[in-house]
Amino acid sequence: MLNRRSFSSLSFQSAAHSLTIITVIASVIEGLLERSNLRPFLFSPLHTLYDLELWRPFTALFIAISPIEIIFTALIMYSIGGLLESRWGRRRFVTIIFGIPLLAEFVTILIAALSPETFVTAFYPGTRQVVTTLWIMFGLSSWFSGQMLNFWGTPITGKTFALVGLGFVILSGIFGSLTAVIPELIAAGLSYGYMYRSRLPRLRQSIELAYYTWKLRRLKSKSKFRLVKGSRSDEGDPDSNVH
Repeated sequence: MLNRRSFSSLSFQSAAHSLTIITVIASVIEGLLERSNLRPFLFSPLHTLYDLELWRPFTALFIAISPIEIIFTALIMYSIGGLLESRWGRRRFVTIIFGIPLLAEFVTILIAALSPETFVTAFYPGTRQVVTTLWIMFGLSSWFSGQMLNFWGTPITGKTFALVGLGFVILSGIFGSLTAVIPELIAAGLSYGYMYRSRLPRLRQSIELAYYTWKLRRLKSKSKFRLVKGSRSDEGDPDSNVH
């Protein structure tokens, strides 16, 4: 899916590779504990809010809950995460990739405070928010730099790549449960907002220009209508024919 340069050997000198190793180990431990009906590391809005289990939003970021999810999470962290780290640097990479999922979880807690009955049985593996953030940010970063991507043999733009990641989240909500993807949807929205933050002033200028252009055309159209209407009324005025 990506170029060969991204598939270097695992090393603790890379933050992305270190996080990959930690995620695999933590997920395996969570899987072993789940056999005893324990879920100590998953994110639960209600347990965090009412039982003050404040570690859950942080530990959940390293937890995937199925073999296939662990494998794909590790691959995405390893490859896409490694590429983003090489572009951004370690500090910015770690801050963004974990800051946005954490913020998404805290927003979820606020929603749970307003509607606690919705989240009674909700436990979230935070790696889903991390993967969504990685996927969208990598796609948009490639789009802004004009780089084409190879998605399983199909060349696509980075913008399309990001939309594929968003599509996964939306389809999961449609065929599963909307409650189950709330943190992911929030993380996706925050990722788009972060990547487009520098383009908002230009977007606002474009909208304002389009609005004033439309308003000017409308004023010109009204003035022409009044002129034509006035000329016809003058021709039909009986006083205008008096000599």
